[in-house]
Amino acid sequence: MKTMRLYAALLFTLVLGACAPWSAVDPNSRTVNVKEDYSLEAPLGWVRRNYDVYDVFFSRDGPLLNFIAIDRQKHDRELPRTKRKTTPNMLPQEVAELVIAELKANESYGSFTVLSNRPASIGGKSAVRVHTRWKTDRGLPIERLTYALVDENGRMAFIYEAPGLVYFPKALPDFEAMIKTVIFLPAKKS
Repeated sequence: MKTMRLYAALLFTLVLGACAPWSAVDPNSRTVNVKEDYSLEAPLGWVRRNYDVYDVFFSRDGPLLNFIAIDRQKHDRELPRTKRKTTPNMLPQEVAELVIAELKANESYGSFTVLSNRPASIGGKSAVRVHTRWKTDRGLPIERLTYALVDENGRMAFIYEAPGLVYFPKALPDFEAMIKTVIFLPAKKS
């Protein structure tokens, strides 16, 4: 019986080790292909969460200090807070309004401010670049930079978030460089 428990504990430890939640970005293989939809170059020095609700989730100093999250949703899926939906023919400014409305609807974001809202391009597609700031309950300023777009496959958000005092400016160049590497893959022929 004791031997059986030992084997079970050993097996459990091996299985747990095989499911490592984070992996370092390999400097020799930084390309990340996502759902046969798009690819990008992962930022050097960051780690990637292997299993997440987002398509891609990176952090450099830990997710509470900074993260990059990328997510694609179908148009018929409601936004979590405003319950609105997107369409493929929305103008970039309409997308920006949705990004801002979703963030404003989060009651825990005190002193919410839009720092900038301007047109952008991601992988040759029209997008928006929305830079926002709010304060936590303890007064810590958090900044978020969101690139968002809609196309025939749904809506996408590329998010970089970090405390504004030190961490946001420190890793912002990594995020901006990653955005420039996004390539949308051609649709597979049926």
